[in-house]
Amino acid sequence: MDEQTGVTGEAKPRRSRKIVYAAIGAGALLTLIAARPITAAIQNTAGGFHHSWRGHWGGGGAMSPEAAKEHLQVATKWMLRDIDASAEQQDKINGIVNGAVDDLFRLREKHQQNRDAFHAQFGGTGAVDRAALEEIRKSEMGLADEASKRLVQALADVSDTLTPEQRQALAERIHKHHER
Repeated sequence: MDEQTGVTGEAKPRRSRKIVYAAIGAGALLTLIAARPITAAIQNTAGGFHHSWRGHWGGGGAMSPEAAKEHLQVATKWMLRDIDASAEQQDKINGIVNGAVDDLFRLREKHQQNRDAFHAQFGGTGAVDRAALEEIRKSEMGLADEASKRLVQALADVSDTLTPEQRQALAERIHKHHER
C-alpha cells in the first residue's frame, strides 16, 4: 500500500490501464467520426451527407471508385472552402483521398467475396462448415483492421498537409456540421 495515497500497488496499474483503454476508445471513436464520409462513399450509403447517393454519381447500382472520388472531391472542396486552404493543399488532399478510395475499394471487393462465401455456407443443403465460417470471420476482422489503418493514415496525411490553424478551423466546422 502506498502510504501517501492509501492505494495498493495493484490499483495503480488498473487505473493506468483504464486511462489507456479510454484514450484508445476515444481515438477510435474520433477516427470513425472523421472517416465517415469516406466509408459512406465506399458503402454507398447516406453516411455523412444526409441523402442517398443512388441516382447521383453513377446511377442506381453500387458506387464506382470514380464516382466515389468525384463525390469526395466535392466534399473535400466543401470542407476546405472556409479554412483558406491553398490550391496546392487542396490538390494534395484530393490525391490523399483518391489513394484512400482506391485502397478501400480493393478491400470492399474482398469483403464482398467474404460475404458471398458466408451466404454460400448458409444457402447450402449440407451442414454448415464451422471452420470455414471462422476463416471468413478472421478475414473480415483483418479487412476491418486494414481499412481502419488506411483511414487513419489518410487522416494523418491530410493533417500533415494543413497548418495547425487550418486543422482547428476544420475541426470546428465538422463539429458544427454534426451538431445540426
